Amino acid sequence: MTERRVRVSLLVWRPRDPDHPGDLSAGWPRVLQVRTGAGPWQVPSMLLRPGEPLVVAAERTAYALGLTLPNAHRVLAIDQRASAGRQPEELIVIVDGGWVAEGDVRAADGARCACSPACPHQRRWAGTGALADDVGLASALGAAVAAIPAFIVHAPATGGSTPGPVRAAHHERPARPSSPPGRRNSPGE
Repeated sequence: MTERRVRVSLLVWRPRDPDHPGDLSAGWPRVLQVRTGAGPWQVPSMLLRPGEPLVVAAERTAYALGLTLPNAHRVLAIDQRASAGRQPEELIVIVDGGWVAEGDVRAADGARCACSPACPHQRRWAGTGALADDVGLASALGAAVAAIPAFIVHAPATGGSTPGPVRAAHHERPARPSSPPGRRNSPGE
């Protein structure tokens, strides 16, 4: 039997115009990517631990970036990748990390992150050209910006079970009408 693993990726994006984040007339938004050392640039992600809810893995990823997840936890895309070489088969669940304004997450090509002086990863804002070969990620970005329906993943209530998927339309909308339903992410406390 082939080994399989589930990776939860967090899509955090920066619109070209924070006053009108869903407006694509100035171009597609940039997407936050990280890397360790000279490794490949990729969206922030964590492996799902056995028995761990998707939301908890997404929250661990957001916490590592110093961010807080939006209120509605949307699964934007699922990408299944076959095993390659020594790498096991992987199911990638791309969760909506929301959008941030320019100064919310500092990143620049080659710059170390602001987590701490010993932080092992680098951050950058990648344009859509860097995402062209990743169909799952490109689909997720389209879902986040265009606000197409997505599954909502709920954290279990105390003493209860996890409710099933709910349409995004049943959840609160942002205060500003120009804000996309991807919801703004906020820096952590």
